[in-house]
Amino acid sequence: MSAVRLRPLAESDVDHIMTWVNDPEITGNIAAFSGRAFTRDDELAYVRRTLASKSDVVFSIEEASTGRYLGQTGIHQIHERSKVGRLACIVAAKGDHGRGFGTGAIRLVLDHAFGPLGLHKAWLMVFRHNERGRRIYGKLGFVEEGVLREEYFHEGGWFDMVRMSMLAREWP
Repeated sequence: MSAVRLRPLAESDVDHIMTWVNDPEITGNIAAFSGRAFTRDDELAYVRRTLASKSDVVFSIEEASTGRYLGQTGIHQIHERSKVGRLACIVAAKGDHGRGFGTGAIRLVLDHAFGPLGLHKAWLMVFRHNERGRRIYGKLGFVEEGVLREEYFHEGGWFDMVRMSMLAREWP
């Protein structure tokens, strides 16, 4: 049995999101969060856009035994015809890192992606220097497709990004 469960993202999650979205220790390895501060209004608008989107499916991660909010995961940029989508996952509290919550959430969201959503492929981007992230994704079965050189400008410098993916037939 998984230590986590997923539930649909809700507007009520905004206060949870605000506890981590501007913390560089949490979001430092996530390109989409770098370079700006987010307000509560920004996050409420993000949640509303996401809930209305046909190309994004986002879940809040909860500890299965307590219902405690742990973070978010989802599939973004779903291409309807090609059945391809981008995986994202964040565990919000530093004290929860390394406890398997992110891995458990990714397993559940991939079950959803390759099951009910019927995706053919899930992909992600990770900073090349994020060895821990690349190792975790590799253990889950993601394959490195290639390096996008100097793909992302972050904190005054250019960084390489690694694209990783998994095909539905590769998922257990």
